[in-house]
Amino acid sequence: MGSFASMLIYRLPSNNQQLNIWRPPSFCPTCKSKLAITQLIPFLSFIFFRGKCKACNNKIDSSYLLNEVVIAGLLIFLVSSFGASSILTWIIFASFFILYVQAMMDLNTLLLSQPLSVLLIISGLTLNIRFELFTIPLDAILGLIFGYGILFSVNLLHKMIRATDGIGSGDFLLLGGIGSMFGASSIGPILLIGSTITLLVFFIRRDSKNIQLPLGFGLGLGSLIYSIILISIQLA
Repeated sequence: MGSFASMLIYRLPSNNQQLNIWRPPSFCPTCKSKLAITQLIPFLSFIFFRGKCKACNNKIDSSYLLNEVVIAGLLIFLVSSFGASSILTWIIFASFFILYVQAMMDLNTLLLSQPLSVLLIISGLTLNIRFELFTIPLDAILGLIFGYGILFSVNLLHKMIRATDGIGSGDFLLLGGIGSMFGASSIGPILLIGSTITLLVFFIRRDSKNIQLPLGFGLGLGSLIYSIILISIQLA
């Protein structure tokens, strides 16, 4: 699943018409050579080949290993919390997976996937209307409305004042999905955490010219932090 996340993060924002989630098979981003089976083993292949491509010997971005570690860690946390046989484990994991992929895509490219955000909305409403896992159904529906509406309104005000968009429409849909998952009551804390993370990215990259802030990265990561804390409190 970590390798699959890396593939989505790399391919979904790409403008290359010949590159999609189905083809071509996994390849080195530098030399484009097809990866051997031994290079596709999570964790071990990166360590065994010392983070380098077997064909061209160029260094492979360490984010690939990070994605595998984080996704594995999230799944282990959920399995230990709810059990491997629980449907809740896998629905929540799907939501966590989407949040992480969206966050990393936005950090790298400032782009978000609308289909993934729609899937997040479906997962959030399913979890809360069917199981009331994070909140009650009404709060989940209001979370979807307020999550989308708050950023839409802020952007509309910015556009009226400065005649240009200040927030991407993908961020509206992402926060709507987060609201449907954790409820309207979560919007404030997640916006606070997410904005703080986004500002930290700004200060780290402050030497770059014409920097745009990856708000989706902050929202995705902030919602993961919020949800892990929430689950830990509920199970304590």
